[in-house]
Amino acid sequence: MRIELDPPCDMKLPFSFFLNRASDLAGTEPILALFLGGALVAVFVSAYAHAPRQTDRTLVWTLYDHALRLIRAILFLALIASTIGALRIYIRHSITNFQRTHGRVTEANYNSVQTIWGPEQQQGELRVEIYTDEEVTERIESEDLTKPAVLRKRTVRRHATGNPFISANHQVTLRQNSRKKGSALYGGYDTDCRFAWRLRNPDSQPHNATLTFPLPSAAAMYDDLSVTLNGADVLPQAQIRDGALVLIHNVAPNETMDIRLGFKSRGMALWFFQVREQREIRDFTLTLNLPDLPREKLNYPEGCMTPTKIDSTVDRTGSILTYRLDHALSNKGMGLALPALPQPGAATNAVLTETDRAWLLVTAMLLLTLTLAGVEHAVIFSILFATTIAFAYGLLADFSDLLFGFWPTAAFVFCPIILALTIIAIRAMPSQVVRRIALQLVLFGVVYPCVAGFDAERQPLYLNICSLIFLVLIAPLLMKPSEHTGQPIATIRPATT
Repeated sequence: MRIELDPPCDMKLPFSFFLNRASDLAGTEPILALFLGGALVAVFVSAYAHAPRQTDRTLVWTLYDHALRLIRAILFLALIASTIGALRIYIRHSITNFQRTHGRVTEANYNSVQTIWGPEQQQGELRVEIYTDEEVTERIESEDLTKPAVLRKRTVRRHATGNPFISANHQVTLRQNSRKKGSALYGGYDTDCRFAWRLRNPDSQPHNATLTFPLPSAAAMYDDLSVTLNGADVLPQAQIRDGALVLIHNVAPNETMDIRLGFKSRGMALWFFQVREQREIRDFTLTLNLPDLPREKLNYPEGCMTPTKIDSTVDRTGSILTYRLDHALSNKGMGLALPALPQPGAATNAVLTETDRAWLLVTAMLLLTLTLAGVEHAVIFSILFATTIAFAYGLLADFSDLLFGFWPTAAFVFCPIILALTIIAIRAMPSQVVRRIALQLVLFGVVYPCVAGFDAERQPLYLNICSLIFLVLIAPLLMKPSEHTGQPIATIRPATT
């Protein structure tokens, strides 16, 4: 029997863990992975080349010397990689916890709000059927001539030909009324709808007329409902069938009917009107009044036509959309999609979303700048500064609610921490290094996440600009002569005994 032993996993797991993390970072943020990898290489070379050497020149002591320096450099890298991994997890947990309690829009909550408040409303146009039911007797002859013929009566519906619509004039007022569920706001609205049609029997014979008005949603609430025919209240004669309001009326030859229908309702996200019946649209006007929605925030649902005219309200805080059609054929809709609402903690959430990239950029900057400049205890300073900035981002999320939003928290918590780090750098580091550190701390740690967070569409542009500045500030350090040898700092050389 052959037994195969698996390779020991104690040594494999740490390396595979770091390699997987590095691979994930390179796949999502290649620029930051490049900078961070360069910083780790610089730390490794510095730790290996500048470690104390043994004076004995025998082969054994030479191998021992190199082994000690290699172990020392690897321990530095392990310390830095572990710290970066732990602090990045901390930052991501802070972001996740904040997003979970601020503006977390979910499909489950949206569906719940719809059942409570009202769903999206899609309003159809009035359908008119003008007809006469006639009883017809059919004679069915038997194949057996000795048997009498069978007489069968059935009802035949004969429709009047012609378009009964003369004109339509609809007035709809829609006001925003957002709903809160969980930690997020959902776009809701109240409507006040007033529909009016002018119809005519196109035939010179009396007929029956079935007027069917489809309600925009079977699950919505309708208040202040009214139906009039030629000025008379006919709501008691109306019926509810299959989510529609149905009225049956006997019309005289060439009779003209003035139908008015009104109600108040409420819904979510969008309001949509459509002439679904294939017919000629005559003298049609739909006026959509939006008292609290200015023109720059207008958005139309998919499949909607643009308004014929857009006017501003008298106080300039709203819009009036007018759809005008005459002798038209169209099945396109008319309506509005509500704009996205500013969620609670939106400013803080936008900045926190960019803090992961900003923190990695700052960490790579600290490691490279301090290592190439030959600052004593460069790794310790880098870890302490990176840890403090990570905690500053966490405090930004924690104090956002306590201090009434992002800007007060940034002014009283976050910016003072960055200022304190700058003062520490001034007192503990050479002056030529402090200027670079202070500039990049403010630029990468403060300015970049704010600007990229508030203008998310241009986030790659801001990251590329910061990367270019990073390279410009690092380049002089690579070429700067060493105080001891006169050679560039980037030159890999063994440390003197």
